[in-house]
This record gives sequence, structure tokens and C-alpha cells, in this order.
Amino acid sequence: MTEQTVEGAPEPAAAGTRPARGVRVSSALLRLDGTFEPPHLVVDGEIDMSTLPAFDDALARVVAHSSGDVWVDVERLDFIDVGGLRALAATACRLGLQDRRLVLRSVAPHLARLMDLVGWSQISSLLMLARVERRPHRVSHRPTARRAEPVPPYDVVEGR
Repeated sequence: MTEQTVEGAPEPAAAGTRPARGVRVSSALLRLDGTFEPPHLVVDGEIDMSTLPAFDDALARVVAHSSGDVWVDVERLDFIDVGGLRALAATACRLGLQDRRLVLRSVAPHLARLMDLVGWSQISSLLMLARVERRPHRVSHRPTARRAEPVPPYDVVEGR
């Protein structure tokens, strides 16, 4: 069993105390750092059957103590099993009932493909933003008349 530490809003908050402004989970396999306003959760590590309860709890806290769309940054996600994917899909569905969305930031191509294969990319309240890999720029010694506008590093991943 992996030892974990979890910090977050008291359930329920004691009278006269100020609730925490986020959630933090740290274990050997998973680190989560989230804020309630704005609703944002950074995932670093692996989500599997041993870390799923902590992930589920952290995500539920961010959703419960926030308003608006919930952002989950999965750029540092090394592995996620079907239980973790199911948790994301279920959270997106619950948020949709509140006219909110779950926005996944920096989704790896294989994760977007898997969500598409199981049909969860079709959930209307789930938005996946893929990290765009940029090619290295070639150095040109010719002067240019104008600079190119920076391109945002994300593309919207849509179901096929």
C-alpha cells in the first residue's frame, strides 16, 4: 500500500474556520495539485487502481468547491488505466448537468485516440486540448519584413 497525504477543504467546514483553497495529494506514484477558484487540477504521475481513490477524491473536491469549467492538466500524466478514464468521463457528464465542462489540457495523442475509440470523446461536456509538438525552427540569415504571430501550443481534439 502506498502512503499518501491528502490536504483539502474540511468536510464539512467547521464553524468560524476558513476552508482550504485547493487540494494537494502526494504519493510515490501520483502528485496532484489543485485550486478551487479557478478550478484547476495538475496531474503528475500515474493513475491506476492504487491511486484512483486519491485522484477521484481530489477531482471531486475541485468540482464541489468551484464554479465554471474545471481544467485538468494531464501534461505530466505518465499512465492512466480504464478506471481513471472512466472517472474523467463520469466527471464530465456530471459537470454537463450543471452546464459546466471538464477541460483536459495537454492531452497526449494516444490518450485522445483511446478516448475516441471508447466513445468518450463524444461527451459534449468534455473538451480535450492536445499538446502540439513544434518542429525546431531553422535559422535563416535572410532578414524578414515582419514577425510571425505566435501560435497557441494547443489544438482542440474533436471526436471523429
